Amino acid sequence: MLGSDPIAALLGAGLDARSPQVVWKGYLRKLAAAGCAVTMLGPDVVVPDGLDDETLTVLAELTQRFPSQAAMPEESTGKLSGQGQVDRTGEQINARVTTYYRHITKIVGAQRAPALLDAGVITPSAGIYIPFSHMVAVAVPDGTALAHWRRWAAETSGDRFELHTAPTLLVPGLPGGGVYLFTTPDTGADHQRPAAIGYAPVTGLNFAIGDSIVSAGQVTVPIPPTRMGGAPVMRLGPCRKLPAWLDAALREHGSQSVPLSAA
Repeated sequence: MLGSDPIAALLGAGLDARSPQVVWKGYLRKLAAAGCAVTMLGPDVVVPDGLDDETLTVLAELTQRFPSQAAMPEESTGKLSGQGQVDRTGEQINARVTTYYRHITKIVGAQRAPALLDAGVITPSAGIYIPFSHMVAVAVPDGTALAHWRRWAAETSGDRFELHTAPTLLVPGLPGGGVYLFTTPDTGADHQRPAAIGYAPVTGLNFAIGDSIVSAGQVTVPIPPTRMGGAPVMRLGPCRKLPAWLDAALREHGSQSVPLSAA
């Protein structure tokens, strides 16, 4: 049933991008518990009319220091020093989100930050890092590519259902297309939950179907309620288990080359 899988259910929960950091922490922790490796991205900044020059200056500094949708830089001090940019544990997520808001506040000022965040002038952004999540993403750039992808999927699988599938996510940067997300038997696997016995991971493999990119490689997929230029990323379809026909195609045609960004 649409949305019955835990990852899709979380992505479609309707979180407000202006939610306080405690809500963001809880949301990202739940995604991590469902098997997702998450990462914070540069905040989205939408400049309304009527802001004073000093506020415009600090917002420009924020976007220059932390470009929207770009991975946040690694931390060199504190609990997150040496921990990279991707998180899979609740403790790291809590520390990461706290540090993220601290960076915003440091640049725009403690007096301005709450009002700018509450008004949605600044909104946090986050994504799923595909290889550490042991997932597969299909980034479809537009409506023409979506029709091509559906035809190829139906022909390859022999299942006409594939002609009518919906992308998991609608992404403003992919108008008329979107991103399909698939889990693998390794999704959620760690030292406490070993991977499926006998399963060979597809991590790192990528190939193209027309203009669409099928990737288990170095892709970060923006997730709701991230905004891009003020327009939200939205959940539409399910997050399915990787079907055997797509697994086989990825193994047959996949390479280790780095694909284009899913955003």
